[in-house]
Amino acid sequence: MANEHQAAGAADKAGGKPAHRSRHRSGRSGRPAAGAPVAKSGLRWTWRDYALQLSVVVIGIVVTFAGSGLIERWQRARQVRTTMLLVYEELKTNLGLRDNCCEKLRFDQDGMLMFDHYGRNVDLIPTDSLDRYVSLLGTMRGVDIQNDAFEVLKSSGAIQFVGDKELLMKVLGCYRQLATFKARVDSYNQSKINAINHFSAGGLLADFHMESRKLWRALLHDPVCNSFIGMSAYYVGYPDYLRSDIAGVEKTIAAINDKYRFE
Repeated sequence: MANEHQAAGAADKAGGKPAHRSRHRSGRSGRPAAGAPVAKSGLRWTWRDYALQLSVVVIGIVVTFAGSGLIERWQRARQVRTTMLLVYEELKTNLGLRDNCCEKLRFDQDGMLMFDHYGRNVDLIPTDSLDRYVSLLGTMRGVDIQNDAFEVLKSSGAIQFVGDKELLMKVLGCYRQLATFKARVDSYNQSKINAINHFSAGGLLADFHMESRKLWRALLHDPVCNSFIGMSAYYVGYPDYLRSDIAGVEKTIAAINDKYRFE
């Protein structure tokens, strides 16, 4: 014990400070000395730290949703444009098919109006005119209206994303007009078929390759054929109604091109 007190005293003299004070400052409790920085613990955030982290998360979510929304809108716009291009090309094709059919209908109309002009008296009609229209009753005027792109527009859901509703209504109107036109042409052809069938059933003539004047005399002698020639010149609404109808389709095609700049 005496040796220990002597060692402690020697230490006091050498360092100028008592040894037991040094042990007290080191702190058995583990607390840092006054003035030392305090390290932040992950479990002891301040409100400022919490708000900063929350704002980062919220901004990330907003950016993600905004980016997803932009991509979705771009995809929808692309789908609408692609589908409208198909509709645009299909309407142009249908207009060509319709124009071609109308030219054939006009041929029929000119022939029927010629017969009316002569009172359906075959003996008064020049031979070259009778020859020209000898196939009038025997030729059908079919038209194959296409609507595949229109069905894609309706079934794909792209129709609900077309922003220009007025243009969309015009497109729908075009397809209704085309369907009505096809129905009229089909009905016109059926009337022709009924007339020819009635003529054939009557046994008046079986050879359509005979001399045109004799053939037309026999055809107009049949009451159903005679009625068809006298009443069908404007059966499908040609020319005035169909001219305005076709003009409407042309305007819609031009409006689609103005909107989407396909050409």
